[in-house]
Amino acid sequence: MMVLAATSDGCVGIDLDSGAFVRALYPPTYVPPHTLDVVTAELAGPPDPPDDARPEAVELVAAPAKLGRLRPRRATRYLEALVHPTSGPLLGFSGSSVPFWTLTGDRPSLAIVVPEVGPQLRWTDSGYQCRFAWQGLVHELPLGDPRLIDGMQRQRRSSCAGRELRGLTGFKPSRLLVLLTPPVEGYCHKQVAALLPG
Repeated sequence: MMVLAATSDGCVGIDLDSGAFVRALYPPTYVPPHTLDVVTAELAGPPDPPDDARPEAVELVAAPAKLGRLRPRRATRYLEALVHPTSGPLLGFSGSSVPFWTLTGDRPSLAIVVPEVGPQLRWTDSGYQCRFAWQGLVHELPLGDPRLIDGMQRQRRSSCAGRELRGLTGFKPSRLLVLLTPPVEGYCHKQVAALLPG
C-alpha cells in the first residue's frame, strides 16, 4: 500500500495491486507512516460490524511495516485513476457534513481532488483550514494532516501557500485527499487529510 495520510486509528492509502483506496485500521503506533511511504501488513478482515461511513476500511493484524518510499512523479500514476469526477458534488453531497444515519456504505468516503486554485492553509478560530477552489466554488475544509499542522506551528505561520507549501511537503502540492471523518455527534465531516503531488 502507498500511504496517503495518517489517521487517528491507522492510515489511508492505495492498494498497489488493485489501485483501490484502502483505510487501514490498526492499533496506534508511535511512528505513523509518511505520505508516499510504501508499507505492507497482514489483513485481519473487514470491520465487524461494517462501517457505513468508511466502506474502504479493513483491519490489520498489526501496524504496517515500511518497505520504501515512492518518488512524487511515480506516485502520481496511482493517484490519477482516483481523481474525483468534475461533475457532481464533492463525495456525493453538498455541504461540509452529512448525518451518519443517512450513510449506507454504497459510496466512497475518499476522493482525490485537483483544485482549480490553491491550496492555501490558514489558521482560523476553528483551527487550521485548507482553502481551495473546485468546480467554480471556494471550499474551506478542516486540515487533518498532523505533520503539516506541526510544521506550520513550528514556523509560526498563520497561512501558507505556493512555494512555502512545497517547502513543508517536499513536493509541489497540486492534489488533495478529501475524506469523511468518523461520526462526531452524529455527523461525518469532510476533511482535507493530506496534500499530494501532481
